Amino acid sequence: MSKKMNLEDTWKNCLAMWRWIAEQRRKRDKRGVFKLKEVWLEENGFKRIYENCFFCNYALFNCPACPGKQVSKRFDCQRKTYHFEYRPIAFYNKLVALNKKRKKKS
Repeated sequence: MSKKMNLEDTWKNCLAMWRWIAEQRRKRDKRGVFKLKEVWLEENGFKRIYENCFFCNYALFNCPACPGKQVSKRFDCQRKTYHFEYRPIAFYNKLVALNKKRKKKS
């Protein structure tokens, strides 16, 4: 696993990766989400990010410490309405909404 990044960088990188994944899906890219995550991380110089997920990497294997859950206790990356793998565009939109809420709190 890479060196732990701070919360701001975690959010910044997570949003950038998922924005790109959502763009690829809108372009009808047929690669799966796991492959898209690998490609983005490699192209952006990231190595050894746990589960290829900035939130998982930040939380250090502890889902209750997930940055998304810090904003909303109900956040779950596998929730049916915005499941990261099956609905990546909805997942990106959820992250954007959470980030807006997070920034209002600070």
